[in-house]
Amino acid sequence: MAGRNDASRAEGIKIYNRVFPYLMKRRTDSLVYHTVQVDMTKALGYIREKNRKAGERKYHIFDLIMAALVRTFALKPELNRFIARSEFWQRNEISFSFVVKRSRTQEGEERNAVVTFERDMVFEQVAAMMRETINRTRSADESGEERVLSLFFKLPKFLRLLTVSLLRFLDKHGRYPASLRRIDALHSSAFVANLGSINIPKAPYHHLYDWGTTSVFISFGKLERRTGREGQVKEILDFGITVDERIADGYAFMQAMVVLRNLLENPQLLEEPID
Repeated sequence: MAGRNDASRAEGIKIYNRVFPYLMKRRTDSLVYHTVQVDMTKALGYIREKNRKAGERKYHIFDLIMAALVRTFALKPELNRFIARSEFWQRNEISFSFVVKRSRTQEGEERNAVVTFERDMVFEQVAAMMRETINRTRSADESGEERVLSLFFKLPKFLRLLTVSLLRFLDKHGRYPASLRRIDALHSSAFVANLGSINIPKAPYHHLYDWGTTSVFISFGKLERRTGREGQVKEILDFGITVDERIADGYAFMQAMVVLRNLLENPQLLEEPID
């Protein structure tokens, strides 16, 4: 089992970085935390203008953030790697996981959604995919993930343990079933937590999991109105980003954060082709 069904071998890894998977065997041994503060004042105006032209509340800040993440991962593919069998793998696609609440209440049922994007998508295309995914996830009687878990917990405990061990083995060797990967939130490029949707002001850092291949966890809370040094009022959004430091060096991570900030502070860039 030399290759994988979800990735190809990453090329050009520096020799210093290649030793990391041997020293830090697990993703949870390799956590690094980044904070990114973004001025969303232009982004809010951009979304308001888009909705004014559409004649309805069709677009959301979350759509814009997801579009910026798609573009960032396309431009900085180092973020879209993972480690398996102490080797570096470049994911074949850009996909993000996030939680969808079936109703906008504290008691609303939560479901995970996984969306795969094309690397060259512009804002309108990403927003359309987000709308379609959220509507489908909310309206379904049962999600694919829920169906699989229902079957899983009908098994006796020894078979559940055996099933998890088998799936871990298949994942380690790149043969995790594609049908499960499409609904497994921890087999995506990143998990994105929109905590502002439940009125959490400051986004906490979230750990990574040793299950799956997700090497990045991104969370953000509510927009906060703050006054700058020159007295101007700005709408600020703080991101808490957790990464597996083995997948790339610190400079690559910081470059990616600069790209993400620039896209969100200049949202019109997301209407232009990636090239």
